[in-house]
Amino acid sequence: MKGLPVVTIVGRQNVGKSTLFNAILRAQSAITENTAGVTRDVLQKTVERSEFKIPFTLSDTPGLDIENIDEISKEIIEIAFEHLRNSDLILHVIDHKDLRKYDHRLIELFKKDEILKDKMVLTLINKVDTEQDEYDLEPFYKLGLNELLPISALGRRNFDLLYQKINFFLPDKIKMPEDPYCKIAIIGKPNSGKSSLLNTFLGYKRAVVSDVPGTTRDSVSDQFYFQNHKLEIIDTAGIRRKSKTGESLEFYSYKRTLHSLGEADVVVLLVDAMKGLGEFDKKIFGEIQELGKPMIVAVNKWDLVPEKESNSWKHYKDRMEAKLSILKERPLISLSAKEKLRTHKLLESVIALYEKSQKKLTTRALNDWLSKWGGKNKVQKASNRPPKVYYATQVSQIPFKILFFVNDTKLFPSNILSFYRKSIVAEFGLDGLAVEIELRNRNEGKESKE
Repeated sequence: MKGLPVVTIVGRQNVGKSTLFNAILRAQSAITENTAGVTRDVLQKTVERSEFKIPFTLSDTPGLDIENIDEISKEIIEIAFEHLRNSDLILHVIDHKDLRKYDHRLIELFKKDEILKDKMVLTLINKVDTEQDEYDLEPFYKLGLNELLPISALGRRNFDLLYQKINFFLPDKIKMPEDPYCKIAIIGKPNSGKSSLLNTFLGYKRAVVSDVPGTTRDSVSDQFYFQNHKLEIIDTAGIRRKSKTGESLEFYSYKRTLHSLGEADVVVLLVDAMKGLGEFDKKIFGEIQELGKPMIVAVNKWDLVPEKESNSWKHYKDRMEAKLSILKERPLISLSAKEKLRTHKLLESVIALYEKSQKKLTTRALNDWLSKWGGKNKVQKASNRPPKVYYATQVSQIPFKILFFVNDTKLFPSNILSFYRKSIVAEFGLDGLAVEIELRNRNEGKESKE
């Protein structure tokens, strides 16, 4: 299919590139032999499977360390390198048991080539067949690699994590040039002012505004430009409790709202300032939190709050955070959609939060932080059996999820995980995001998640 992202496997001869190619495809598409130089062309196949969030083109290149270069070999190398420069993700394969001079040359090329230095390179240490091999990677860490993952292409070792990392480095969807920079969903109880906010952003009356709750039965969307960014705004149907009448209509409105949430890059939860944060607002907050979506809580109709003073907003926020403590970690803003009060600031906050959510922390940066972080000493001293994190890597953006390989998941209760999470948020400037930490035992397949 045209326009698909390209994932290219590269490395010197006989490191297992074609075995990896076939293992990802789950088909015998490339010839695999122990004779160096069997692959002479760039092989390409479309991968479209449930394990991957979008389809992509997988490419297998020939071994690039060809000796005795003739004209044909020279052309093969030129084609392979041109293909690399047009790739979205490069899977660089190294033999765990046989690190050679040409491996170093390729790593230097990825760092210095004017085009390749901006490409995402995931280095796969292949032929890691045993547990001991998996944690004997010191020589490879010394190469200064940003993204490193031990695998066995033949035994499919660590393939679940490999698939997670491929998904992580590929775009969430295949974006066309006309697609918006960011999609924003406005959600809240009926009559909280969602349609008024939509109309304010667009500059004209796009949605019906009424004091009758539930006027918007379906999600209404439109696009506009803000600070040179094309944004799409979605006014969702108000989420409400089931009523005795019209339950079918309410059900489908609710389902369409959930669909809109799934499509959104950032969610604005609108709360009526005159009614405050109620139990149903908290329930909606929980739904958005469960999806891991970047979220801003906006208190609308602030102009109607009587007898405001300079510290009124602070006191209002304090009362909201007392009802829902996690609000201390989420952006809060007061506004008036009708009076266009701080709506400009809301859009600025949306874009800033969206750009934070698109961060991709390198495995090297995470593990450098982990090795230097002073907080781990406090964690270990507070426990009879010290919890240990051996390795950390980011595996998704929405939700913003980091995977920890640990000595025992049972040693990481919620308060310890919260300590790690807050430190990561502070270190990498992720304030406002719902950062998740997933745990995986080093020696087991058991998983848990905060």
